[in-house]
Amino acid sequence: MTKAFKEEIKNFPHPLFYNTTGSPIAYKLGIRHLSAAPLSGLATLSNVGYIYPKAPIYLVDLTAETIETIERQIKLVKLQNAS
Repeated sequence: MTKAFKEEIKNFPHPLFYNTTGSPIAYKLGIRHLSAAPLSGLATLSNVGYIYPKAPIYLVDLTAETIETIERQIKLVKLQNAS
């Protein structure tokens, strides 16, 4: 991951989320798993594994080094141990 992208993450003005099965890098950078969005008041979690955003959610792709704005339903990927 480039230093420039790490700086972009560090200075991003909104909470950042990811939706992979576990990411030690995301954890170290303070990026939360998407399952934390409902607790932050940013989304509603359905009982069938979807998250419905109440406001834009910023989803980080650490491989592509992009931050995508999500405003539609998202299928939640089960979080595994990130260590």
